Order: sequence, then C-alpha cells, then structure tokens
Amino acid sequence: MQGTTRYIYDSQDQTATTNQTLTFFTNVSQRQFPLANINNNRFEVGESLAITGISYFWRATSVTTLADTIQTSAEGTTAQYTNTFTLDLYIGNQRVIKSLDLNYSRVGIGEAQDPATLSNVLRFETPIVIPPQVEFYATVRITSSGNVDAKKMYLCLFGQGTLLNTKSTF
Repeated sequence: MQGTTRYIYDSQDQTATTNQTLTFFTNVSQRQFPLANINNNRFEVGESLAITGISYFWRATSVTTLADTIQTSAEGTTAQYTNTFTLDLYIGNQRVIKSLDLNYSRVGIGEAQDPATLSNVLRFETPIVIPPQVEFYATVRITSSGNVDAKKMYLCLFGQGTLLNTKSTF
C-alpha cells in the first residue's frame, strides 16, 4: 500500500425547484472529467479514503471543459443563503453522516464560507473511512424559502488515502 492524499468529487444539476434531493457518486461513470474525477462509487482493491473533510460549491450548468470549470469556480447565487442543505453519507448502505446541516455546521465544525469564492469546507474531528470495494454515495436535501437558481452542485470528499503499490507485475 502507498499512502496518499485523495480528493474525489462528483457533480449534479440543481434545478430551480425549491425542494429536491441530489444523489452524488451513484452512476458516476456517466459523468466524465471535469464533472467527476472518479469512474466508480467503490474503490479498487488496495485503495481507500479516510475522509477528513468535505467541500461543496456551485458552478454554471453549462460547464463542459476544464477551462470552463476554472473560469466559473467563483459562481454562486445569493439565493443559497435562504436555502437549507442537509447531507447524508452512506458507506455500504449504512448511513455514517446523518442530516448534517451544511449551512450552519461549517461554523461549528470547520471553516466558514469564503465570500470571495462561495466555496464551503468542513473539516471533521474524526476521519470516516471508505474501505476498498464498498459502495458509497451521498445525498444532499435542498429546501428553500426563496428562489433557487439552476446551477451545478459539486460535492467533494478529501483526506488521507491508500493506493495499491505492488512494486511488481501481475
């Protein structure tokens, strides 16, 4: 095994509907980079991730290239502030994060929102491990008391990971 730092992400279209649930990391093989940077919602043999934090952000739904992604990284909406975002994370069909409020938890758990980029980062006190060959996915429930703009929402998981390093051929 080789220790490493991992940062995985997936994206979903957030419609203008006021109440919706977005599911991340399922059917991820249907989204190519830069919409996702993994092609399966389970790690290969010898790979894992100890999640030490999550981040999430919004970009224009028209993002199709890496250049578009970089240029639109600061896009967001003022309507976000009237929305409620709650996260559930499942590993092997077991819920390991339950109804984490993404709007207000970031002040108590991790870092505040960066007003310049509208990116959000939450760092965990205890890592959550995704072992090899176990499916994982996350849901974000969005409710709103105001208008919701159609955007693409990205959910990112990061932390320490392992990669298979056999130092030989099979």
